[in-house]
Amino acid sequence: MNFIKRGLLGITRKKGKSLILLAVIFILGNLISGAISIQQATDNVESTIKERLGTAASLELDYEALEAMDDSEMNDFEISNIDIALIKQIGELSYVKYYDYSMSTHLGSESIESYQGEEMEEEEIIWEGPSMDFMLKGINYAPVIDFEEQKGKLVDGRVFTTDEVENGSAVAIISNKLAEKNNLHVGDTFTLNNEVYEYSESSGEEELIASRDVVLEIIGLFEPQSAKEDKGESSSSGMIDFMDIDYQNTVYVPNEVVSSEDRYRWEEYAKVDDSFAIMLEEEEDLDYYQPTFFLNNQDDTEAFKEEVSPLLPELYIVVNASDQYENIAAPIESMSTISGYVLLVAVIATVLIIGLVVLLFLRDRKRELGIYLSLGERRSRVVGQILIEVMIIGLIGITLSLFSGNFLAQGVSDTMLQADHDQFQEDTIYFHDFDIDLTTDDVLESYQVKLDANYIIMFYVVGLLTILVSTVIPLTYIVRLNPKKIMM
Repeated sequence: MNFIKRGLLGITRKKGKSLILLAVIFILGNLISGAISIQQATDNVESTIKERLGTAASLELDYEALEAMDDSEMNDFEISNIDIALIKQIGELSYVKYYDYSMSTHLGSESIESYQGEEMEEEEIIWEGPSMDFMLKGINYAPVIDFEEQKGKLVDGRVFTTDEVENGSAVAIISNKLAEKNNLHVGDTFTLNNEVYEYSESSGEEELIASRDVVLEIIGLFEPQSAKEDKGESSSSGMIDFMDIDYQNTVYVPNEVVSSEDRYRWEEYAKVDDSFAIMLEEEEDLDYYQPTFFLNNQDDTEAFKEEVSPLLPELYIVVNASDQYENIAAPIESMSTISGYVLLVAVIATVLIIGLVVLLFLRDRKRELGIYLSLGERRSRVVGQILIEVMIIGLIGITLSLFSGNFLAQGVSDTMLQADHDQFQEDTIYFHDFDIDLTTDDVLESYQVKLDANYIIMFYVVGLLTILVSTVIPLTYIVRLNPKKIMM
């Protein structure tokens, strides 16, 4: 009889043993299926969230390394600024889609009112001390990189021209709500106040020592695009409102406008503070620029970091927006780690348990196998018969566990994610220079256990290979069988 046909008959004639083996494979298959489902889901979350984090990269001081210095090292170490030449050199790399470097400062105004949110519009706000409500954000990239990256959208007027940026023209782009609150339109001008204060030890208060007006012409109006809407009673909605209010009071201007106001402030302060005047004379350039590079795609982040790191001054590092993933996705990372351990344990347990079950079944069939060999059947064909029996039962078992394991993975992971979420923090929102407004809830919402092609292929490959390995090891028992001793 053909060994294939003997294998098929072996399954049906020994129904009890076949059902036991099927049950064992089904139970272990559920563990493997669940672990792979969770692994696939966590991998999908990582790719989805990193895509949302974007391709932004920046150059920052390594504050951890700075804090690790002792006092003597700290005193001897002089922090270097990132100069414009280096920023432009990095910006010319092939990985960079576009880049900008920005200065910023805060100014107040006596002629216009700042935007304070929809709920505060009806309330009278009384401020104490100097007003610094308006942030002047300098730009060097004329089309405005925040608009290119959809943080804001130009709704009226135009962006800057290259000449306006290079010449430091007194032109500005403000938010639509700030314009509506003050009845301003494109082409109008408005005035901010650059006031210089000094702390007076006698009065214990800040005293005004100089001021000048900053008159800006409005060339464009924008509306924020990244602020989340319809957050309901979410605990993070207050922080979202704060971000929105801060952005609504941002005034885009050329970098040179910000630099000019900073220099005025330093020069006026130097007139009343001798030590500051000496430092101002010694320092050639006090302008501090925050560079931001947007890469062509996520795959360029590591190559960009490797190429840029050697160019940076000491203690500066490259920070990518996607680096924030580990901070945001703590519950998902926890799930991924646990599912990895479960998968490893499930595979080892499957190899051991199925191997022992197959070995016990082979010992029970010792006489049957001895007869085949004594009749001249080749050992390879006998091994093939056992493999067919086990692999067919294994295929049925893991096919059944494919669906049940995926279903169980959904239930288990939902419970674990909720527990991890409660353990870490509730609805925490993370901020960074890249204006990331993702929350832990955003990460959890992107977690989905799916029964897709990748999962099915991965599960069958892992499941069948595991069963094959667990079967091959006990098959050495057949190789060592001596038919003469068996038949005696």
